[in-house]
Amino acid sequence: MVSSYIAWYLFLAGAGGGAYAIGATVDLLLRFRSGSWLSRASAITDAGLLAGPVLVAISAVFLMLDLGSPQLAFQVFLAPTGSLLSAGAWSIALFCLTAVAALFAGAVDGGRVIRTAEAALSVISALLSAFVIVYAGIFLSLYPTVPFLNTPLIPVLFVASALATGAAVLITIGFVRSARDDVSDGLGSLVKLDAALVAVEAIVLALFIGCAWEAGDAQIRSVFELVSGSCSLFFWFGVVLAGLVVPLSVDIIVAGTSSTPMLAMGAACTLVGGLCLRFALLFAAQRLCLVDMSALVYWM
Repeated sequence: MVSSYIAWYLFLAGAGGGAYAIGATVDLLLRFRSGSWLSRASAITDAGLLAGPVLVAISAVFLMLDLGSPQLAFQVFLAPTGSLLSAGAWSIALFCLTAVAALFAGAVDGGRVIRTAEAALSVISALLSAFVIVYAGIFLSLYPTVPFLNTPLIPVLFVASALATGAAVLITIGFVRSARDDVSDGLGSLVKLDAALVAVEAIVLALFIGCAWEAGDAQIRSVFELVSGSCSLFFWFGVVLAGLVVPLSVDIIVAGTSSTPMLAMGAACTLVGGLCLRFALLFAAQRLCLVDMSALVYWM
């Protein structure tokens, strides 16, 4: 069974991993080529190199709280079994360590060895951030007894949402720092990227719900719970309105004006929608009893 701790873990790990992945990608591209868009965007995306590991580290706290005791949390690391749970825990720890090490190496005035080490750490931490993003969706999708989430579209949906919320984290931080001219210009450069990420998330969510509707009785019950049951407020007002409609509308409106306050409002709504998406999916999911295939509570 899952709890609110897991929902918060999924949200923070996704947003942190997404923010870092975007920041690391722009940073690595700038090492090999220069471009006006990359230079402007880097004033915003560089914040993800610090915000990413901070959010992922906080998400690990919620994951440990869900385990119930420090002893169980340490056993995941000290007695790894090769399971996906162990892989996810180790990826979080190694991501945070390598991301922080890359930041320190980048801040040190050193020679070629330091620069090479910093580049290698950046690549490793970027790959680990990608695993952190994908891991949560894969973990939830591997249980046949939870048919609503037992689909390859769940990892895809979580990746799309992680990148969208990661961009929202960067825009929110950029709004706080918007007094700087380079940051203000950089915010405008992220409008199209933000719109594209939110649009992809909306498309994948629609595909997921459509496929669940066609899959069978258990999935249909969860779809009904999502769109018209106890999860409907989370879904329609949190996920659809706040997480998709408002951010896309804001991106379209500010495309020609780059209004910083409106961009910040759209980013805040994206974050609310990302959190509501995790809660709504976990609320709506049902477990099946392997004995008589009856529906059981999935939310604890």
